[in-house]
Amino acid sequence: MFEKIQHIGYLTPDLDAAIAWFEKSFGATNAGGGPLSKTYALPSGGRNAYVRFGNAEAELLEPEDKSGLSSDVLTMHHVGYVVADIDKSVDELATRGFKFAADKPFTNVFGQQVLYFDASTTNGVMVHLTQLPAQPDTTKAGTGLEVERIIHAGYRVPNLEEAIKWYVEKFDGEHLGGGPSRSGGRNAFVNFGQVQVELIEPGDPAGMGNGHTMDHVGYVVGDIPSCMGECQSHGLRFVADTPITNSVGQQVLYFETDTSMGSRMHLTRLPD
Repeated sequence: MFEKIQHIGYLTPDLDAAIAWFEKSFGATNAGGGPLSKTYALPSGGRNAYVRFGNAEAELLEPEDKSGLSSDVLTMHHVGYVVADIDKSVDELATRGFKFAADKPFTNVFGQQVLYFDASTTNGVMVHLTQLPAQPDTTKAGTGLEVERIIHAGYRVPNLEEAIKWYVEKFDGEHLGGGPSRSGGRNAFVNFGQVQVELIEPGDPAGMGNGHTMDHVGYVVGDIPSCMGECQSHGLRFVADTPITNSVGQQVLYFETDTSMGSRMHLTRLPD
């Protein structure tokens, strides 16, 4: 059902600064956006912009009500998954107990049909379905950092086994494996359709509550060392000099968050 991750959505208190960061750091281009009315995803309304770099995209959202947002920080807000037929997907997902935030999709500035899940049925996190138009808008795609795609969104979860089971049962997921995480907890990777999620149980999950929390995004590149040099020339830094190899054979290298507007991101090279 799920063909790819179209984009990661970020909240920001300063849209222009966030656009400038992506332009400077990833060589991204601003593909468009505009004012937003009050919606389920952005209750106060505000404005947005889509930035594109390589084959990846991010949606940047500046809410009208900025209370609770700290300055100079990108906060992960949602994930947009592409499906071939949004109406068919909604019907199938509804039989699995999912609810949606509206009766029908809306059409965004690129002609994409978008429909958010009701977060009460997705472990408290914001997720939407996206159906691309027959002739997708590729405005300013392919520029900047050569990101091939978004491999996964990572979530912190209070109970790893329950989270794995949820993705396996609800989305026909396949548990690929996992193990101890660098933070002292445990993690697991689950594929569903042609997308992936990383689930992370902290070493002490007692204070998390029952919901999932967005943690990071993984951007796929063809060669990490060459991308490191490009990123470093734009002022970005990394947590290590070389990538680690995770339990599913992916090479991973995180950015230092003080150079990525406080948001956790990593470069990923997939195994051959």
